[in-house]
Amino acid sequence: MLRLVSLAALVAGACGTATDDRPATLEYITDTILAPSCAAAQCHSAFKRQVGDAFDTVASTRHSIVANLLVSYPGDVADPASSYLIQTITVGSQSILDPSLGNVRMPYDSAMPDADVKLLERWIADGLPGAQCEPSASQRTCVVQSVAGKRVYGIYACNSDGNVGDLVMTCPQNPTTPTEQLTCLSGATDGACR
Repeated sequence: MLRLVSLAALVAGACGTATDDRPATLEYITDTILAPSCAAAQCHSAFKRQVGDAFDTVASTRHSIVANLLVSYPGDVADPASSYLIQTITVGSQSILDPSLGNVRMPYDSAMPDADVKLLERWIADGLPGAQCEPSASQRTCVVQSVAGKRVYGIYACNSDGNVGDLVMTCPQNPTTPTEQLTCLSGATDGACR
């Protein structure tokens, strides 16, 4: 009996120290976390696209993350827990469909396992590979960074793998009018900057 209790204690202790060696890639996260947890037919599937998000394919996950600012690149890389995606699956965020509901946590029916949340946070901290950008018709994207408390807009190449490439141009840091900033951005990125 003592051996059985000792073995159970050893196994229980080992479980708490296991390293998560799952790959922090967009493909893995889509296929094993977001699609099974979020892409039910009535929720975030290509069929329903609740609040504009779909997570049933890698392409739809990339589009949802980039276009709907679920994670801001590079802004949320330093603090993944502050991203809209992580906030929504941990503590909840204001309901878009019915603001009177207050904060709503997703997935709606049950909490996402902590290990999956940690893997999502690691993927974001690793730079959000595969979902940094979604190329415009000109294969460019806008990256907004905060430098000395000011928003700096840069136009970058957006590679076909969803990762930001080389800097194409920097828009004026202190435009004299909003039109000057918008002109730079719309000319370089088909209006993709926010």
